[in-house]
Amino acid sequence: MSYTQENFQEWIFYIGDKMDSFTEDFAHENNLILDYSIQSLDDIEKWIIKKYKDEDELIEDHKILDLLTIYIGETLRKHIGGKWAMDTENEDNAFYMMPVLTSPDFKGVKYKSPMTYATASIDRQQGNYISTILKNNMNDMSIPIKES
Repeated sequence: MSYTQENFQEWIFYIGDKMDSFTEDFAHENNLILDYSIQSLDDIEKWIIKKYKDEDELIEDHKILDLLTIYIGETLRKHIGGKWAMDTENEDNAFYMMPVLTSPDFKGVKYKSPMTYATASIDRQQGNYISTILKNNMNDMSIPIKES
């Protein structure tokens, strides 16, 4: 989907509704507990690895990739803060037209890209790639890690 600032704002508006369905119906259907915990990132990553043979297959599944992007992003926001943003103007930006999180409190990389984390987890085949990114960010920001 090609975004404009207007439909990106609409995308943000529907995050709550999408996550209600994802964390309840989708989670139930797939025997997942999606409670925005660090552990839930490992669980969803293992589901991704099992379901998709490569990142292209996930990219083609637009609806699920959108939901995964939001869930991973909202989980990051719960633990490290940030707000959703999208650069719809600078084509040279590596995250051009991609929903990302940003915050002046982030250390190192200015943008956190949940969509990229979801697709990259398939190649890495670790099962804890995304949660490790979160934990590293929490350490960088001196936020205590509380495992659930």
